[in-house]
Amino acid sequence: MSRSRRSSRILFSGALALAAAWALVETFRWPIMTALYPRAVGIPLFVLAIAETVLNVTRRDDADGAGGTDIAFSSDIPPDVAARRTVVVAAWMVGFYAAIILIGFPRAVPLFVVDYLRVGGRERWTIALSLGAVAWLAFYLVFVRVLHLPFDDGLLRRIL
Repeated sequence: MSRSRRSSRILFSGALALAAAWALVETFRWPIMTALYPRAVGIPLFVLAIAETVLNVTRRDDADGAGGTDIAFSSDIPPDVAARRTVVVAAWMVGFYAAIILIGFPRAVPLFVVDYLRVGGRERWTIALSLGAVAWLAFYLVFVRVLHLPFDDGLLRRIL
């Protein structure tokens, strides 16, 4: 790994650790229920960023200069198939985002699960509906009942 690349990795992971620490310090003045989610994300982020910084500082350069590859692409898939799959995945993500905006997060989660399993995965209706119900129940219990997070109703509900 080149010296500049190593320095940039150290700089990035160190800056991420500092940002996470700053965010955690800011939550100390907040009520516990307000600070719960930022802390649940911030503490693991801080610990992992510190670990990454320490690993980058203590890592020795490889003797042959070869480094690991972050992404390995398969060469046996034709480019047109890969492009089509990329478009399909992007369309699913855009559709999920649109559902969140239009009908709200709590309604979009089970709808997306059922739709993806039925259309994308070609599962039977019983499996798709059952897993959609499980997704809704898990989402409702964790985010609404336990964490008491408020969710927007969505544009359609506000308009109608």
